[in-house]
Amino acid sequence: MGSPLDPVKRCLLFLWGLVVSGLVLLARQNEAHAAQQAAFFGLTNLWTIHLTISPGDWKVLNSRGGPPQRSNNGNNGGLFEGIVRGVFEAEGGGARPGGVAGDYPWATCSFEGPGGTLTNVALRFKGASSMVRSPNPFKRPFKIDFDRGATNRRFMGIEELYLNNNVNDATQMREALAYDLFRRAGLPAPRTAFAQVYLTIPGKLQKQHLGLYTLVEVVEGDFLKRSVGTKKGLLLKPEMMRGVPYMGEDWDNYVERYAPKGNVDPKDTARFIDFVRFIQQAPPDQFAQGLREYLEPEGFARFVALNAILANVDSFIGNGHNYYLHVHPTNGRATFIPWDLNEAFGMHPVSGSSASQMVTSILRPNADPNRLVERFVADPTLGPLYRSQCELILTNLFVPARLKAEVDRIAVVTQPVVFAETRRAKEDFERTVLGTRRLDDGDLRQPRHDREFAKEPYQPRGFPDAIDIDNMPLKAWIEGRAQHAREQLDGKVRGTRPRPRLYQ
Repeated sequence: MGSPLDPVKRCLLFLWGLVVSGLVLLARQNEAHAAQQAAFFGLTNLWTIHLTISPGDWKVLNSRGGPPQRSNNGNNGGLFEGIVRGVFEAEGGGARPGGVAGDYPWATCSFEGPGGTLTNVALRFKGASSMVRSPNPFKRPFKIDFDRGATNRRFMGIEELYLNNNVNDATQMREALAYDLFRRAGLPAPRTAFAQVYLTIPGKLQKQHLGLYTLVEVVEGDFLKRSVGTKKGLLLKPEMMRGVPYMGEDWDNYVERYAPKGNVDPKDTARFIDFVRFIQQAPPDQFAQGLREYLEPEGFARFVALNAILANVDSFIGNGHNYYLHVHPTNGRATFIPWDLNEAFGMHPVSGSSASQMVTSILRPNADPNRLVERFVADPTLGPLYRSQCELILTNLFVPARLKAEVDRIAVVTQPVVFAETRRAKEDFERTVLGTRRLDDGDLRQPRHDREFAKEPYQPRGFPDAIDIDNMPLKAWIEGRAQHAREQLDGKVRGTRPRPRLYQ
């Protein structure tokens, strides 16, 4: 005869079975999403995307909003705030002080891509210079959010996706190449693919070919789980400050400039404050050993070295932005994640010509001030570690023969799309990738303006200072950079210190 508790046990076993089944189903779903994402992203993957946006939603996209404006904590606004004020306020865009990228309003579209069409998909504009320097009023940079307002909806296993318009890069491949190098270096970095994008605005445009975009993975849950082992922890996206400055013991002092993403645990913020205080205040003889409690030195050295070799000035080592910083909830260590690499390979437009950026220093890699990099490179233990990472990258990764072969591989895929984009895009590609056009031949005006759209009352905006982009062919830049970086390591030449002009 059964025990009176048997029904309770049976009920508990049934509930436990449901939990286990749910966990198995979730694990299988996650595996399916991971497999779809892996198939979608790839250095030479090219997809066709068609966005259909109503006239009303297109008006919403172009209404109130703009790039972030942030105080500089003692620095004058310089070029960055000059861009924002000079462009958005002059055009009535209404960019707000203290704003974030979310100041761009969301609208909806129909998204047609590989595998079918999704309706009522959320999208908005994104970016700063890539937005205001767009070559025509339609080839804007976008952020797509598939599950905003449609819980758990995904496209090819993806929740969100960036469509970058490559505006500051005549080759339209620097970003994909740079992210690939970071991943090959064993560092966490978003995956990419390419897209040929069409736009329909009923009554205005009918499947208008916008051209080539770089698709970039979003740094969020799935990415973090794959790259650092957890979706939890403190995720920051610092803006416009060099180094990781200590701002006191009150977390509220950090929120505006460090821009935390998602939920924030006080334990993680306390750990982060300990980290930045240590950078500023640790005695020299305790710096190398103590730093290991807060980050993995080899990975950080590789992150800095690769940014330096790529002359990626608009980054952590230069302007003090375009990266994420994640503090692990278990071990408390910080991981630096690269972001917005479209101006790598010496193409930051306000730091001089690409030829001048080709000879920037890899041994003194940061713009002043950057306390963390300065102390790391100067430390008697960590400095040699940094040099060894530069050596490894130049020997195994930043190898001209391999990189030039990758340029050719990408060009086979992207050239037909670029050539069908606009005359100016075709000429730029011929000069900088194919080498079939003289460097001074064709339309060289900056910023680039696609004259095919001249019927639209639109003119891309330049920076407050005159910009001279020399369109040096990418393969020649790679060859010259590898040689100069090697000669720096061998003590034969000295590089110039990067001096980005975002602060005046």
